[in-house]
Amino acid sequence: MRRGAVVALTTSALFLTAACGGSSEKKDDQPKAAESGGSAEQKPAAAPLTDAQMKAGLLEVADLPTGWKIEPAASSDERPKAEKPECQPLALLMSEKIDGATMGGNREFAQGNDSAMLAQQIFTYADGAAATAFVKSVTDAIGPCATFTTAQDGEKMTITSQKLTVPQVGEEAVGVRLTMDIPQLGMKLESDVLVARQGAGLTRLAYVPMGEKPDHSAFEDLAKRGGGKFAKGAQG
Repeated sequence: MRRGAVVALTTSALFLTAACGGSSEKKDDQPKAAESGGSAEQKPAAAPLTDAQMKAGLLEVADLPTGWKIEPAASSDERPKAEKPECQPLALLMSEKIDGATMGGNREFAQGNDSAMLAQQIFTYADGAAATAFVKSVTDAIGPCATFTTAQDGEKMTITSQKLTVPQVGEEAVGVRLTMDIPQLGMKLESDVLVARQGAGLTRLAYVPMGEKPDHSAFEDLAKRGGGKFAKGAQG
């Protein structure tokens, strides 16, 4: 639950597999890339990120403010499903794997005595159009899905979403705060999530402040650090 909370909380599973995995065979849940127009001059299609590029984009303890420590990044098979189809892009932010994407590295960090958690994951699509479509699907879902419900293994969870202003790292970026009501634990968790794209690659970075009154003030700085390093690594 700690991992899921972070991710989605940071994005649930929180962020993903440390080893680079292959593309999923399932295609139904992945966002569809927009069809290209008929312009005579078109930019070359962005190539998928290499293992080296994804590794270079991951945060290290030295990249963070004082007080952060690295934590083991556990894998998870959690695959929450939104009850409303239009909200599935936000539910995907809480899944360890994204259909149609190749997963790269992930890192998890804790601050002090677990007063906050931070998780970063990097993945890549086969081309820039699919990566752009993923960002758009998340952006488009935030408004209609201010409140939505996910189901997993017979358990339901109510989640609220709120669009956040984030540093414009990479070619495009979107931010969302996901608040999860976890009845099994009798608590709510808030996670600030950054999704940033550079070419065909993306990073998900989730910051989860703990406590009765979560302090979200550190998110902008962490998003700038994580998103900036990702973009630099993706550019080679």
